[in-house]
Amino acid sequence: MKLAENIWLLEASRAKGRAPGFHCYLVRDNQGLTLIDTSLPGRGEDILAEIRELGFLPEDLHRIFLTHTDMDHIGNARMLQEQTSCQVYVSAEENAYLTGERARLPQKAEMFRDFVPPKVEIYPEKLEEYQVIPAPGHTAGHVCILYQDCLFAGDCCSTESGSVTGPRADMTEDMEKAIQSLQKVSLYSFGSWCPCHGMPKNHREL
Repeated sequence: MKLAENIWLLEASRAKGRAPGFHCYLVRDNQGLTLIDTSLPGRGEDILAEIRELGFLPEDLHRIFLTHTDMDHIGNARMLQEQTSCQVYVSAEENAYLTGERARLPQKAEMFRDFVPPKVEIYPEKLEEYQVIPAPGHTAGHVCILYQDCLFAGDCCSTESGSVTGPRADMTEDMEKAIQSLQKVSLYSFGSWCPCHGMPKNHREL
C-alpha cells in the first residue's frame, strides 16, 4: 500500500489468514531501502516477496529501524538480516532488553524464551533524512521515527475509529509516561501517523 512517494505500508502484515494490524513500513531513501519494524515472526519471506513485487531486490534493504524490541516489531529482524546483510538499529535502552540487563513485562518475557536477536547497532545522534524521537513509556527505549511527512509511531499510539489513542495499558510498562510521550510527539509537524496497530491517519485532520 503506497502512502507517499517512496513510502509503503507492507501488505505482509495484512495477508489472508494473518492477524491484521502488525504493520511495518518500507522507505526508499538516499541509502537504499529502510524497513521500519518487522512485524510478527514468520512473515520475513512475505516481506522479501513484497520488496521484490515493488521492483527492488532483497539486497537493496540497507537497514532496519526498530521503534522498540517487542516481538511484533523485532520478530523478523534476524531472518531479514541473515538474508540481506542489513544493519539493525535500536535505542540503547531497548538494547538492554536484548542483553538481559533490563527485564521485560512478565506477559512479554515468555515470548523471548528461545529468541535469538539480530546483531544490532545503537541509533547515532543524527541520521541523514530521519529524526529519531525518544518516546518512552510503552517500553523504556521506545522511539518514534520521523521521515518527511510521516511519523512512524510504533506502539506510541494506535488508531481506531478515526482517532489516535495511546498504547494498550496491559502491555505498557509506564502508561503515564507513554501518554506524555504521545502528547510530545503530537506537537511535531507531520502529515500522517503511521502506527503498528491501526491504519495510518492524517494528523492535520484529527
